[in-house]
Amino acid sequence: MALTTSTSSSSSSKTTRTRAASESSASVSTSTDGSSSSHRTNAPPPRTCAAAAEEARSVIRTLRDALLSSEATDESRKTTGRTRKIRIELPLPSLDVGGDRIAYLGLHGQAADWSGGMEQRYRVTRKLIEEHALAGYDYTYHGLLDRDAEGMGLWTCGDFMTMTTHPSDTTFGYFIKLLNGEYGGLEKIRDDPTHLVVVVNAFWSGKGESVGQPWEFGLKKAARETLGGSSGDWEKAYSCRRARSAAGVEGTLIRRWPGAWRLFDADGYDVVREWDEEPSNREIAEALNDYAGRPEVAGFNRAAADTSRDDDVIT
Repeated sequence: MALTTSTSSSSSSKTTRTRAASESSASVSTSTDGSSSSHRTNAPPPRTCAAAAEEARSVIRTLRDALLSSEATDESRKTTGRTRKIRIELPLPSLDVGGDRIAYLGLHGQAADWSGGMEQRYRVTRKLIEEHALAGYDYTYHGLLDRDAEGMGLWTCGDFMTMTTHPSDTTFGYFIKLLNGEYGGLEKIRDDPTHLVVVVNAFWSGKGESVGQPWEFGLKKAARETLGGSSGDWEKAYSCRRARSAAGVEGTLIRRWPGAWRLFDADGYDVVREWDEEPSNREIAEALNDYAGRPEVAGFNRAAADTSRDDDVIT
């Protein structure tokens, strides 16, 4: 399959109530084109979706430089499939709130419903990617991966990186073809051990158990092999989302590779807690309630009939 193009240029360790403003360590790298990039892995969270996408750009650059310096010079890592496939979770603006400010989007975060469906979500995500996450890169936009691959846009940055959006359980077959280099001109995804593959706002569930139809045994096996390996592929290198406990306490969860997962208070000033691995919704809710002096996690000990779907939910 040939791709049409348009080119554009542009368990856990925990700390409580730590002042984010007092943390000053940073991750700094020099890019392959000579420019420098830096991001503070423990800086306060961004306030807007655009700022989050710009942070994701810095994380991608830092990870890419680390991949080149460690993998390109080590033949053994080339043959063992060193991790080069990552996930980025970008916040999307709330249609109810308006503007670009990061807001709480319900129990499932980025899975919150949009009146215009995936087409509307894709337009918003594409704007964040092209105007912020890929700003400064010489990238090529190829359109949708396939006419039936809903929401799966495709961008390439030369031999540096391939990026796609929204692969899900129902569109995972197209994603497998992409990873296998079956789309014309993208064989480097399969063959180049230093080529970075970035997935933005993926919607697959688990380790491939729910991919495809019950009778698609081959696809399910491929999905399990792709998502269930021990190589560390599909780590969330950048994630930023607003959270809320059942008691109404809000905060922002953020992870900037190679840093820890940090949960900030609603104002982005205090670090409520941090984890080495991505915390569960329950851990987030309990940490927020504990920080605010509300130990009861209401959503776990109240009848569903006594709760409001819109306002009284676990993050």
